[in-house]
Amino acid sequence: MTVALVLAASWPLLLQEVWHRAGRGQAPTQAQSAGMALVLWTASALNSVFTAALLHSVHALLGGERLPLGASLRATGRRVPTLLSWSLFSLVAGSLLRTGESLAGLSTLFELLGFSWSLLTFFVLPVIVVEGTGLVTSLRRSLALGRHSLGRWVAGGLKLFITTALVVIGAIVVLILAVESDSLAVLFATFAVVVALFLLVAVVNSAASGIYRTSLYREAVTTGGPTGR
Repeated sequence: MTVALVLAASWPLLLQEVWHRAGRGQAPTQAQSAGMALVLWTASALNSVFTAALLHSVHALLGGERLPLGASLRATGRRVPTLLSWSLFSLVAGSLLRTGESLAGLSTLFELLGFSWSLLTFFVLPVIVVEGTGLVTSLRRSLALGRHSLGRWVAGGLKLFITTALVVIGAIVVLILAVESDSLAVLFATFAVVVALFLLVAVVNSAASGIYRTSLYREAVTTGGPTGR
């Protein structure tokens, strides 16, 4: 936790130095690149830990048991080594996909690879949290469960995507109207509301995705899905 707080506090300074070097046409130093990578990994790891705690709570709730967040965080703490490995692995894999797409320019191919990656990893966190397996075993298990639940996985993802897209489009329309009003007060007020709305949508999407993912995991395991680890 201390390391995470230090990195969070130093992130603006690090970003400022990188920005200044970019303005002079210079690439980041090795230390700056390493610092940025460490910050990104820390953010990814924290996201994985708290998402895993949410999935643990949802799994218990669907099983008829109410657990406080502290209990889920303590239970998730036993999975931290695997969660750290998963965070690093997913961060590197995502970076490689984006880099490959920008260099090769084969957007369709990399979109298919991205879809395959999403299918492979959709159940990784529920498997880690519930079954306590290592990273490689969790990836294999996630792929098997993903194949079993492909149809519902796609349908749920489309619903979340369409809902988010409608909110984003509505927010853009409101911002355009605020800009055309020629009122600085209206523009700032609208911008504040839109930012708050985006944060709310992000939180709701995260919670909805966690609930949906956990319910699909339980269904795949208990109603004819692949068994065994």
